[in-house]
Amino acid sequence: METARAVDVRRPGWSVEVTKPAGQWSNGRITLHALRRLLARYLSTSVRTRHRLAVAYLAGDGIEIGALHNPLPLPKQARVRYVDRLSRDMLCRQYPELAQKSIVEPDIIDNGESLATIADESMDFIIANHFIEHCEDPIATMIAFFAKLRPHGVVYLAVPDKRFTFDQQRESTSIAHLQQDFSDGGVGSRTAHYLDFARYALLNGAATEREVAEWARQMIQVRYSIHFHVWTGDEFHEFLHWLGHEHLRHLEVVEARCNRGEGIFILRKVEPTRGGRYVPASVG
Repeated sequence: METARAVDVRRPGWSVEVTKPAGQWSNGRITLHALRRLLARYLSTSVRTRHRLAVAYLAGDGIEIGALHNPLPLPKQARVRYVDRLSRDMLCRQYPELAQKSIVEPDIIDNGESLATIADESMDFIIANHFIEHCEDPIATMIAFFAKLRPHGVVYLAVPDKRFTFDQQRESTSIAHLQQDFSDGGVGSRTAHYLDFARYALLNGAATEREVAEWARQMIQVRYSIHFHVWTGDEFHEFLHWLGHEHLRHLEVVEARCNRGEGIFILRKVEPTRGGRYVPASVG
């Protein structure tokens, strides 16, 4: 297994502009269809880096949550089952822009935020790429992940950096906000999240409050899976550091890697420590 390396998630030279696709924006607004296409595009990131890290860290029996049409390429030593909240047919109906792509058939229908059907300490790895930002309560989700891992098991996360997505105008999620969502499962802030997403990600800050409210209402009605929370790579790294100190003292961040607008984080379940272990955010 490859020696753990620290890689700075911060890249000072990175551009943070997002090109607006021609024909999909009008008066600074984006259509829901175009938004879905953007979601699909940002899921299609650098496969090579993802696979290299999978080879280095994944083995045994595990699950991948929310793979859709972009499952992680795995090494031979890794055996995976796919988890999603909906069947393939229902996923194709909810994401019609992906219907022509090869969406994987879930082996397990379950809520990926709680994994209630998965036995504790039964998994060697859990893959959740571009998933944690869709969770209403990321703290509870991470606690659930680590409960399902065997000792020395691995969580493989890819998290979009908001500066490279349609979320770039949105305020980053603070630790205080995450704590509040942990206290009530995210119920108290749900409507505010949909309004924020509609205002800045969907309508690009160029809409009346009435229009924002109507878009939010439509998404709430169908429980559309939005980015409830957003971070830069550094901010998510710091969240993991805090999480290791406050809730998951058996969490070790063994690698943090930039990958074309996302951060990839390799987490391991280790013996509990006083404050968690993590790769420093700055590397010389």
